[in-house]
Amino acid sequence: MKVKLVYPDHIVEITEKEVYLFNGRLVSAPLDEVLYYAYGKDAVLPEELKRVAYDVLRVFNVLSGESNGLKFALPDFSKGVTA
Repeated sequence: MKVKLVYPDHIVEITEKEVYLFNGRLVSAPLDEVLYYAYGKDAVLPEELKRVAYDVLRVFNVLSGESNGLKFALPDFSKGVTA
């Protein structure tokens, strides 16, 4: 999958694992982090990507067949993560 979103002042490219934003400089983050942020979870993202996170989520849901009940599943981090 590769999707490009074009805005008046920047371009966003979504791949299977990454989201790239170019607005004179290249900014990127893992797709799952962008989706976590869009779902209201804590995520460390550049401000530029925070502004497009909800658009990325909409694209992801459309392409993954939201109407068929398939949605991005968030892991339950409330129990903590162990290494």
